[in-house]
Amino acid sequence: MKCSVDRIEEGIAVILVRGGGRMEIPAKNFPFKIREGDFFDVAFTPDSEEKERVKKNISDIRKRLLKRSKKQ
Repeated sequence: MKCSVDRIEEGIAVILVRGGGRMEIPAKNFPFKIREGDFFDVAFTPDSEEKERVKKNISDIRKRLLKRSKKQ
């Protein structure tokens, strides 16, 4: 996906996506220095491990909440 840095406001980079859309990302999160007018490619990759970790965390929270509500 082709993107460009439209502007940086108060440390937040406003990224325009070619074809439509935009993202607002803290400039400090980039692994390289960015400036207004820069162009770059973005690729998203699935993170199955993170997905499973979050699902397990949600399941654990639900179990604790259900256990707590049964006690009351």
